[in-house]
Amino acid sequence: MKKISFFVVISLFANIIFANQSVNAMGLFYTNIDYPITATGASNGQTPSSLKSGIGKSMNILGLVETGDAGIREAASNGGIKKIHFIDANEKSVFFFFRKITTTVYGE
Repeated sequence: MKKISFFVVISLFANIIFANQSVNAMGLFYTNIDYPITATGASNGQTPSSLKSGIGKSMNILGLVETGDAGIREAASNGGIKKIHFIDANEKSVFFFFRKITTTVYGE
């Protein structure tokens, strides 16, 4: 009975930690990863550095409080972008204490 209770508690704990993780790769204790999100792509040889950019951010503390908006629409609005070419996401986290997601949108 004690073994079953132990595994139930461990399973619940793991579910709490990993339930909202959405990145392609994740470290158990520390994560700092950049990854692309599919968009329309640039035309005429444009690169992200030659386009306008907008940023959206959200932050989670202890899995209890989450603030901000890291959505694509918010990032595009912040940069005054009407046509999106590229989208990059960055996630930083430290165990379950802290998590920050930044979405950067590039376009015209």
